[in-house]
Amino acid sequence: MAITKTKFINYVRCPRYVALDDLKKEKLDSMITIEEYKKEEELEHITELLSGMFDSEGNDLIDIKNEHLETMLPYYNKVEILAGEIASKYFDGSFKFSKSTYNQESFDAVIDNIRYLCYVDIYNENEDGINIIEAKATTTKKYLDLGNKDYSIFMKDEKGIYKLLEDLDLNIEDYMPLSVYERNKAKLFDRYSASGHYVYDIAVQRFIIENDMRSHGVDKNVKYYLAVLNSNYVFDGRYENGEAIYDRINGEDIISYIDVTSITRDLMDKVYLDSQRVKKYIDDLDGSRVPLGEYCEYKKTVKCKYCPLCFDVLPEKHSILGYINNNFGFKDGSQKYETYDLINDGKVSMLDISDEMLNREKNRIQKECVISGNPYININKIKDGIKQITYPLYHLDFETFPCPLPRYKGERPYTQSVFQFSLHIEKEPGVCDKENDHYGYLAPDHLDHRLDLVKYMCELIPDDKMVLVYNDSFEKTRLMELAYIFPEYREKLLKIRDNVFDLMNIVKTKTSLYEELGYSKEEAKMFNYYHPDMDGSFSIKKVLPLFSNLTYKGMEVGNGVDALITYASFPKLLPLDYKHKYQKLVEYCQQDTYAMFAVLDGLRKTVK
Repeated sequence: MAITKTKFINYVRCPRYVALDDLKKEKLDSMITIEEYKKEEELEHITELLSGMFDSEGNDLIDIKNEHLETMLPYYNKVEILAGEIASKYFDGSFKFSKSTYNQESFDAVIDNIRYLCYVDIYNENEDGINIIEAKATTTKKYLDLGNKDYSIFMKDEKGIYKLLEDLDLNIEDYMPLSVYERNKAKLFDRYSASGHYVYDIAVQRFIIENDMRSHGVDKNVKYYLAVLNSNYVFDGRYENGEAIYDRINGEDIISYIDVTSITRDLMDKVYLDSQRVKKYIDDLDGSRVPLGEYCEYKKTVKCKYCPLCFDVLPEKHSILGYINNNFGFKDGSQKYETYDLINDGKVSMLDISDEMLNREKNRIQKECVISGNPYININKIKDGIKQITYPLYHLDFETFPCPLPRYKGERPYTQSVFQFSLHIEKEPGVCDKENDHYGYLAPDHLDHRLDLVKYMCELIPDDKMVLVYNDSFEKTRLMELAYIFPEYREKLLKIRDNVFDLMNIVKTKTSLYEELGYSKEEAKMFNYYHPDMDGSFSIKKVLPLFSNLTYKGMEVGNGVDALITYASFPKLLPLDYKHKYQKLVEYCQQDTYAMFAVLDGLRKTVK
């Protein structure tokens, strides 16, 4: 069967991927069916969507399941259709795009006896030539953030299409030093960077398209564009017949177009060399182990599907990847060692790293904890942190739906749209009942219930009482967003925000807080508590078992992706299923806030 764009991108990772994929040489010159192609591409789309919805910590990133695919695919399809519909504002001529791959323009080419195939999201032909437009469910932020604090390396042309400053014939040094421009532009050529991932994708498209045209003697001017969500677009909340209407608002369309013609041109030699590597991998079909590396994308949603096979060299507990800041490598004097190089050299456990290479104090403490089996505890810092807490204490947690397309008035693409909150009230230290002291709100459907949620939350939380969260940047940002969407509650919401205290300040640390409490900068920035079972993570799910018998294991809704999918499924559920799923989502969010109480109570007892 033909190698699709997605297969190519995966095959070029390493020789082992091709062999493990059980590729049959005799099928390489045959055509893949549209159904097979679509199945491959859909999974890629969903992994991209989920990577935009969750942070890089990996705490909530799990393997993609069929229900995740079914839930998220309509959102991607809508982005693709919007990109095609809005394109006529920016490009002349005729367009070919569709929800169905059957109606998309396709290209295939035989290169070194291997057939390659790709479909084009949006095919535009006019008197000047052809425009190839690939729709991606990411945002302009990934590209506009490239540059300095004042300017991006991209700027709109007279038609409103983003182009590199050099492609606009602008003097780069009028906007930023040339070195800054080049350093940021280089990220576009790194297929493992946030922006380069999508550029490499369309570069592979270009490679296939150009070889197809060349083989058929077609000589036309072809330009290449990414169609992405406009991170500056603010939805006005208008619906018609149950469908959101994403008209142009304040001069902004919900889709922006980025010209990557020159960038993909400069990538053609690299893609060609990659195709030669793929050919060699196919010829050899060598399934033996290969060194682990960046190409595995181990901590990402787009990680290689064979990571479980290749990473089995790491122990389940206390692997070298459990070292905090291991991504910066390790040093022995002036000699630096990259983490993957150490793994490939057989140093897979924390205990395999010599003391001389642990130049970070945190890592030395981690190793000591693994050896002793005992936790590291800075009793004084924890006591002083706990002294900052006042009662009654309000434990707060939000659940959100980071939809690619804004759903309600005031939201942008990928806004973390709040649909649920959980609140436990700890009346005095250690006094909080999981059921009787719990309050919460969960939107019953996909209509806009944010005002009801805000109103109830504001009724429950007094102006002058402390609000406890875990990792406060998330809740503080949501409170700020809601404050500006609902001006009648702005003052109240901002007061709640001002009263937020982060439990992670006590478990991990907060340098500025402890410096104010009289600690030296070195001690202030050191974590307060570390247990070997944490394996380098301070997530609530890692910390909770250390202080409580509470567990997320076995819960039907047991992580952020499950919560998102459960909420997204509400409109499709039968009444009995809906009632069941609704309750499970309530239980999950309730567990999050009671977990904070349990951790705080456990810390208090530990240092008593």
